[in-house]
Amino acid sequence: MIATAPPGRVASQREVARRLGISHTALQKAQRAGRIAPEADGSWDIDKVRARLADSSDPVRKTATLGSPAALPMPAASRPALPAPIAASPPASDPLPRAAPNTFHDARTANEVLKAQERRLRLDERKGKLVDKARALLLVHRLAKEERDAILAWPARVAAEMAAELGVDVHRLQTMMDTRLRQHLAARHDVRVQVS
Repeated sequence: MIATAPPGRVASQREVARRLGISHTALQKAQRAGRIAPEADGSWDIDKVRARLADSSDPVRKTATLGSPAALPMPAASRPALPAPIAASPPASDPLPRAAPNTFHDARTANEVLKAQERRLRLDERKGKLVDKARALLLVHRLAKEERDAILAWPARVAAEMAAELGVDVHRLQTMMDTRLRQHLAARHDVRVQVS
């Protein structure tokens, strides 16, 4: 006795390809990519395969009509709207869309959002609104080092004048000032610049 597929289904992938008017190789690729799958009993539901291929195909590259008038482009008025989370711009706290694209249209929308964000970043960089993080940290480090050196040189510059004004030993005053400044700078040594 020969096994037959239930009504509306066919037993072979080659038969699905023939009925849809596309190559068997194209169907094999779609199955490997997870875009289509046979039913639990191993048969193929032609309408389901046609719908899955239509949903997950690049409409610009489609060459086959998949053997059905339903696969022809729909008028703009009857096209279903994109899902709201994909069509809307991502929230400010999330720089990248969190879409797990199910269809080609969702993936293309997410790709266009990313392209727009990249263009905005490049424009901001050209306008001088963005700086290189590594360069900024290097400049801050260099400035902090120059300030530290200037602070440590200060007692030697002012000790003689202050000692004369106060009537104290110049060397002792300079040593005390130098010691206190070094203690103060050592206490501030753990301060780190955070650039996010």
